[in-house]
Amino acid sequence: MTALATAIQPLWPLLKGLGDDPEPLFRSAGIEPDTLKRPNARLPVVACNAVWVRASSRVADPCFGVRYGEYWQPSMFGPLGYAWLTSATLRKAVDRFARYIDLVLEQGAVQVEDLKSGDVRIVVSYQGSAFTLPALADALLSLMVRLCRLNYGDGLNPKAITLFHSEPPESGLYFEYFKCPVEFDAKSDSLTLSRAVVDMDLPSANPYLANLNEQETIKILAELDKDRVVDRVQAIIIDALSDGDVTSEAVAVKLHMSSRTRGRQLQQQGPSVKAWVEHTRFKL
Repeated sequence: MTALATAIQPLWPLLKGLGDDPEPLFRSAGIEPDTLKRPNARLPVVACNAVWVRASSRVADPCFGVRYGEYWQPSMFGPLGYAWLTSATLRKAVDRFARYIDLVLEQGAVQVEDLKSGDVRIVVSYQGSAFTLPALADALLSLMVRLCRLNYGDGLNPKAITLFHSEPPESGLYFEYFKCPVEFDAKSDSLTLSRAVVDMDLPSANPYLANLNEQETIKILAELDKDRVVDRVQAIIIDALSDGDVTSEAVAVKLHMSSRTRGRQLQQQGPSVKAWVEHTRFKL
């Protein structure tokens, strides 16, 4: 399992801001500093976990992960970061992030839940040995709130934040950053927003740029994991449509599998090639 190298980049300036030298910490986890600046470079998830474990043992402030989002920039998530920024609504941005989260973190997951109260809960989870670290959980929620504020504006405040870990002795930073009630010892890590906020048309929306960056995200994922048949099919269709029409046979040749095998795998995961062609042509 791997993670996008630039996605962990905010930890470097965060540690420096706390008076720690991040270079030996990253090197001790097997991560060369230059890797953090290379677009599309990947790091083993175990190495990323090791950095968080070591940082948590060295930093005296147990709340330091809350500041993680402050150091994030859109380019750190590659084209997915820009697809988020240009999405029509926060719901569409979160849906994109959930669909393509493997670009950032292969063991991550984001779920959107419409509550009976009329609010929307966004649940963030991560399968890995470092998941029990409060600092990492704080960082993931801090990042999600930062993403939402970049689109909506700094005036966005969640209605609630939940964290699975216990409340630290000094928890004022949580309320200062999230600006909402924070529940500790919860069943999951989540943020709750009003449905009106999640579905509001955003002034930063740009459907053309959102789709363009989504297509680049699909291409990267198709190369990252050859078992992601749907993403590979979409990537082939995106390239082929610029040259002319697309046939099922041509897609099968590009995939290096028979039309029957390709059809069976697609049937297990979603629409047919014809459906994907029409869907992609419409978006283009």
